[in-house]
Amino acid sequence: MTVPASAQSCDEIVAVAYKGSDRGSLTIRVNEVTLLRESSSGMANFVPPNLLLEGENTLSIELAARDGGAPTAAAEVFKGCRGEMPKDPGENGNVLGTVALDAPGTDSTTFTVTGLPAYSYLSAMPSDDAGLLEAVAGLVETARNKDVDGYFAHLQPMLHDFALDDPQAPEMLRQMADYLFGQASEIVEPGALTATPVLGGRAYQVQDAEGNAPLQFALSVDNGTETLWQAGVWMKTADGWKVLRH
Repeated sequence: MTVPASAQSCDEIVAVAYKGSDRGSLTIRVNEVTLLRESSSGMANFVPPNLLLEGENTLSIELAARDGGAPTAAAEVFKGCRGEMPKDPGENGNVLGTVALDAPGTDSTTFTVTGLPAYSYLSAMPSDDAGLLEAVAGLVETARNKDVDGYFAHLQPMLHDFALDDPQAPEMLRQMADYLFGQASEIVEPGALTATPVLGGRAYQVQDAEGNAPLQFALSVDNGTETLWQAGVWMKTADGWKVLRH
């Protein structure tokens, strides 16, 4: 990716470019939110960190060996232009922070972001997770009943935040929901869930035993089924627990 000299010439975004190893499992987190979980690929790629904080943020990687291998990994957070393919770690411009490992272990760094829109979570206070898993179960049951309005009532913080970036985003999310609920799909029971504080306790990431988000649509496709996972990050609001991000 060639980063323009002036941010005014592109729709600027923050992204994390990374490269792992087929001899190891790479996990990437920004502000404790898991962006990539146990990836075992040597191909370079990138992920968008969609829950940034105003001011200091943390990028961390965790690398585990597979089958006695000696893996390496690197990741860098940088500013680029939306729609342009990032380069491999070490080749991008406007880098904000870099982490690297030449053996299994962990590495982290901090980086600074300013000028964020008024995202809902930025003004949230840290909280405990009392009532969170009950709220998750309520959303799962709402989806099982194909209650689209009830489903969207759970997504208010996410809808608010997405609209700040793109006024058309809420309508696109509704079209996606209409598609999902109109399909021959099954809501899978996620089993035991864990809730991990992220964003300094402002929100919680909810995952099943495999690390997947708790609302799970099993969609019928030509060769069987495909699963879509949603509702991975939650925050406590004045109206109770709501979905902050899929």
